[in-house]
Amino acid sequence: MRLHRLLGIIMLLNSRGIMKAGNLAKILETSERTIYRDIDILCESGIAIMSIPGPHGGYSFMENHKVNSNVLESGDVVNLLLSSMGIQPEKNTEMSQQLKIAVIKLENSVSKEHKEEIIKAKEKFFIDSNPWWGKKTQNQNVDIIKKSVLNLKKLKVHYKKYDGKVSERIIRPYGAVVKNSEWYLIAYCELKSEIRVFKCSRIETIEVLDESFNMAENFSLEDFWENSKHQFVRQVSLKVDHNSYPVKIKFSKEKETTLEGFYVLSFMKVEENWVYDIDMISFQTAHNVIFPLSDRIEVLQPVELRDYIIKKAKKILNLYKIK
Repeated sequence: MRLHRLLGIIMLLNSRGIMKAGNLAKILETSERTIYRDIDILCESGIAIMSIPGPHGGYSFMENHKVNSNVLESGDVVNLLLSSMGIQPEKNTEMSQQLKIAVIKLENSVSKEHKEEIIKAKEKFFIDSNPWWGKKTQNQNVDIIKKSVLNLKKLKVHYKKYDGKVSERIIRPYGAVVKNSEWYLIAYCELKSEIRVFKCSRIETIEVLDESFNMAENFSLEDFWENSKHQFVRQVSLKVDHNSYPVKIKFSKEKETTLEGFYVLSFMKVEENWVYDIDMISFQTAHNVIFPLSDRIEVLQPVELRDYIIKKAKKILNLYKIK
């Protein structure tokens, strides 16, 4: 981690000139104190960095000192490719530092005009992958998993199942899938003698083994994931005791997306309105969802729900003394 951060400082000073410790810390996702320590290490190792005082000061290379560090290596290309696919590394991992360095190298390899466009775009767009409530699950094993997938190295893991039981597995990592910021490892499990899906956040311990493996020639990561996903949804739907509460409602076309998320049984257009039959699971769910929308949605059936909406509306009118 420190090695990648030191290299990041060198390339940022090399490409952007004078930079404050705070800006370096922000880009490299660390503290200013850590930046100060890193610069001391670089100076002690003979890198010609000087401190410039004043409001427009910061750290910079001494005059005429340049470092040729702009060549993209194979690892840089892989990290840029993963990022372009929407696969963002976890914070404070080796992969995240490598991606930052790769982006800086890319920034340094283009013309001054394009470099300014890249810097401007980085300042204007920001991705926050953390949820509004609770904490995002951090997968600190991402670096090991990525290397094992690319290098075809077996892994020994202690994996916690959904019921809390932990078992030791020797697995051959075929690939990784990221869905809704969650990492999943697709691997051949030697214990079960089949390809399985392992949720990375449930991997308690992980160890890279010296033994390599060969993948099946006809294996497709995308096809396997799609089939596995459909099987999972089907199994869950069979296990869940699904309560059904069909509701017939009428509303205008522009309100068509108001009840997104509920299963639509049927729908048809009647004059200027749309009539939908929707499964709303239960009476309680139906009245909790529909009543706040009753100024623009009319319940046609069932009668009990329609009567409930009307009675509640009358109570509100009576409360406000409106006849």
